[in-house]
Amino acid sequence: MSDNEISVALSVPIGILCSFVVWWVLNFIISPKILFSKNISKIPYGNGFAYRFKFENTGSRDIFDIKLIAKLRIKSLIENLNNNYEVIYLPLDNDYIPLIESTRKRSARIRSVPRIELKYIEEKNLKYFPENISAAIKNGNPDLEEVMKLGSKADLQLFVIGYDSISGAKKIFSSKAYAPEDIKLGYFDKHGLNVESSEKT
Repeated sequence: MSDNEISVALSVPIGILCSFVVWWVLNFIISPKILFSKNISKIPYGNGFAYRFKFENTGSRDIFDIKLIAKLRIKSLIENLNNNYEVIYLPLDNDYIPLIESTRKRSARIRSVPRIELKYIEEKNLKYFPENISAAIKNGNPDLEEVMKLGSKADLQLFVIGYDSISGAKKIFSSKAYAPEDIKLGYFDKHGLNVESSEKT
């Protein structure tokens, strides 16, 4: 084998390895990262309560064109389907954010706090709920804990879907599966993700 052939044979795997390393660094080392609050905040709102998530981008780069999705799963909600989960996508007060800056920037002081809008649950989903729960949803003062305790088990998860500001790659981030006991009465700390403050943030 000539020196030229050896050089070509070596350059191909080295090039592939270098490309993989660059891809790995861009997507996993210096990439956006979403950190979610440990709890869902429950605060007085109108004649009932409002429920809010909170999250921040702790990664190295910004995220843009963000879509938010709140997914509620309730097991044994429908009679005779005891082992099945029913999935209901809950409306949010704002399910689109143009840009989430990295909190590593000095200018990035704002954390995102989307609010669940139970009163806007689609009519087709109300058939699964008892009459008193459906009436509370229609009247605008539903209790999220009460809804989540209708079946034998339930969880609520928030998805943040956006694009890396440098690579343009689509990213999907998901919170933990919040259980009813993860709902905590109180306001979020102004500069963090904990539910601990009695003052508005």
